[in-house]
Amino acid sequence: MKECSKCHIKKPLSQFYFRKSGYKSGQFYNHCKKCLNERGKKYYQDNRVRQLSLANNRRREYRKNRRDFINKQKDKPCVDCGKKYPHYVMDFDHRNGDGKLGNIAHLTNQNFWSLEKLLAEINKCDIVCANCHRIRTFQRLK
Repeated sequence: MKECSKCHIKKPLSQFYFRKSGYKSGQFYNHCKKCLNERGKKYYQDNRVRQLSLANNRRREYRKNRRDFINKQKDKPCVDCGKKYPHYVMDFDHRNGDGKLGNIAHLTNQNFWSLEKLLAEINKCDIVCANCHRIRTFQRLK
């Protein structure tokens, strides 16, 4: 049993967070989980605009990193014609429809896709120029 220094109620240790880092690592926090959660909610409400701005900045940076990652993956010559074009001309063409999770461009803009999942989806694709991609698609649909 431990007493919360904020609400002054004695609670079992399971009601306190455990410090994993810092100079007090290996100890329990002085405030109980409920008091710390209330403190976090109050902080968010008091600083809502700042917190939303930080979240938008993180999201923007994360999206930029994934876009840069995709552009580096596209910096290869076309599998069909062998010519090398800028990244905005190159496309990912799924070799076969089996196990296709989605379009790489759409998956890049969705925030819940990690780089590892994107790379796994890219490995199912050939990198071809836009012209060769149109030809492949036309022949596939014939």
